[in-house]
Amino acid sequence: MAQALVLSPRRFPAVVIVPAAVLVLAGWVVLALARDHASASTFTAMWLAMSVAMMIPTVARPLLKAAEGSVGRALGFVSGFVLIWAIAGIPSFVVMNAVAWTTGWIAAMWIAAGAYQLTPLMQRHVITCRSIRFDDDPLRYGLRQGLRCVASCWPVMMAVMLTAMALPGTALPLLALVGVTVLLCWEKRPQTTTRSLAAVGMAMLLIATGGVVLFGGGTVHHSMGSSKS
Repeated sequence: MAQALVLSPRRFPAVVIVPAAVLVLAGWVVLALARDHASASTFTAMWLAMSVAMMIPTVARPLLKAAEGSVGRALGFVSGFVLIWAIAGIPSFVVMNAVAWTTGWIAAMWIAAGAYQLTPLMQRHVITCRSIRFDDDPLRYGLRQGLRCVASCWPVMMAVMLTAMALPGTALPLLALVGVTVLLCWEKRPQTTTRSLAAVGMAMLLIATGGVVLFGGGTVHHSMGSSKS
């Protein structure tokens, strides 16, 4: 009878969900307040905020599996996961400063993301990223899930970051980021098929190509402050 009264932390995911939700919300606040992204420090803050706000919701199932009702275990998973995305920010910063980002170049980034979406490599990484197979080490599990998610999502994350930086105001950039977050959460649902992933890739290709044809590839308003602009 006494054993029946023991409360297992596994039954209370809210213990983990609430701190994770606060962390994600803080990331969105940083993104809403971000303005200049030219320097390495401000870019780092935005990239980390994007990693937390946009990517943690996509791995909610693996996070809960790793946490097993423990905030400490959840922190271990998140630390490993965000560390991998932080490292991925290094090539992202290089790419961001590689060219003056006109609408044509941004469309090209979306075309590249759409083409990658069609590959078996990307689809395989999405499937493994949404896996909840766990070896009882939250930090190592977070590192592994981070690697899988970077391998599947980095092109589209780069494309939406450049798009958000190019859009004026606050509402439009946030709308773009929220839209891609919803898309990535949908992609990592167990029910989402590889055919559906390919359909999204085709849509990216068609929309980006159509945008260039209709509107050209001229310069755009942006807040990147690229040295090449």
